[in-house]
Amino acid sequence: MNGRSGHPVASTTTTTLGPTQRAVVSAWEDAERTLYGYMQEPPAPARAALVAGDTSATLWPDLGEYFANPALKSESLFLIGMTMQELHGPASYDLGHPVVSAMSASSATVTGCIYDSGTTTPSGAPGPANLDGGAGGGRGQWEMELVGASWKIVRFETTAVPKC
Repeated sequence: MNGRSGHPVASTTTTTLGPTQRAVVSAWEDAERTLYGYMQEPPAPARAALVAGDTSATLWPDLGEYFANPALKSESLFLIGMTMQELHGPASYDLGHPVVSAMSASSATVTGCIYDSGTTTPSGAPGPANLDGGAGGGRGQWEMELVGASWKIVRFETTAVPKC
């Protein structure tokens, strides 16, 4: 899925890309780093806030900067699921080497593979598969659109792979 200091992240080489493609890859990386940042926060405070009636937009306000519907809804539901099951986010992740595989003036497709250590339960066991439990990768495509002056992920499809 945002800075996440202290966690290993592979950097993407974008020196051969044009400025628009660099902006797309940078926006995609920022989106995924933001998502991982939220995944790595302790679940108990967010769980208490959700139970008290707070919304995902209140708990994870930066998601809206990088995701738009239906991707925003999907990632919000994912974070709610993780939080309500008190899962801990991956301790490490690698964004791999995303590439812009299609581009128009207002849309782009980013293709890549993300690998992470997987979510875990409070006891340290892998979380459920539908909530990214267990180490593994996700190879996929992320559809991005230019919304205002920002590139945002609007749709994505990933397939689980043992490693990237």
